[in-house]
Amino acid sequence: MTDDKPVDYEDLTGMQLTDDELRELVGRGGECVFNWTTRDGYPVGVVVAYLYKDGTFWTTCADRRKRVAALRTRPQSAIVINRGGKTVSYKGDSVIHAAGDEGFDQLKTWFYAALSGTSTDPDDTYKQAFAKFLDSPNRVIIETDARLVIGFDAAKFQAFTAEAIAAGQAD
Repeated sequence: MTDDKPVDYEDLTGMQLTDDELRELVGRGGECVFNWTTRDGYPVGVVVAYLYKDGTFWTTCADRRKRVAALRTRPQSAIVINRGGKTVSYKGDSVIHAAGDEGFDQLKTWFYAALSGTSTDPDDTYKQAFAKFLDSPNRVIIETDARLVIGFDAAKFQAFTAEAIAAGQAD
């Protein structure tokens, strides 16, 4: 610790992720917790696969999932990613894209290939089968604009705590 002021956990701004850390964490896709609200106003979330492209999160599910009807009524949603001690939360408004919508065929072609991995490895039979499973008749694609709420790095937090303990400030 460079100064003699008392240490506490009231101000955690030094634990934030850098822009490069955010890009690395979010940009490679993977799993996220996708959150929305019920008609009673309660938040609920599920773990889903996502892609991130140009400031937008992309997920998918069957049209019959409760989140689809909820998001059509209340598009406010949130996405949380936690990987390797780094956590990031975003909020945004979701748009449901479905068969019959203008541009859906082009969207699903890009999205299913990217999510399944056939865009980078088109000859992999597992990835080909996964892409075919995704292309079901009642599947929707959910687009969520991304507005950062908070990013947190547990390693920075642990280092901060260790440094404060070593300096004898945690008495």
